[in-house]
Amino acid sequence: MKNKQHTLPSFFLISSAVDGNENAIEKLLLFYEAYISKCCLLPFYDEYGNVYIVVDMELKGRIREALLKMICEFEIDEH
Repeated sequence: MKNKQHTLPSFFLISSAVDGNENAIEKLLLFYEAYISKCCLLPFYDEYGNVYIVVDMELKGRIREALLKMICEFEIDEH
């Protein structure tokens, strides 16, 4: 099995997002989209007892909101 090398967001992207650049913020949210969706999976049972795995959109919205808040409050120490 090959090791997958994951690319992390660049310092420039993060610092641009912290400075309020809307495109950079959207790119960061897009970068974490799959991870956030995975964290929000819940079982859903229909009237026949069948189970489906669905994304809890309310929880996903709360996580995205928390991420946006963290981006806005993040401070970069440039020593």
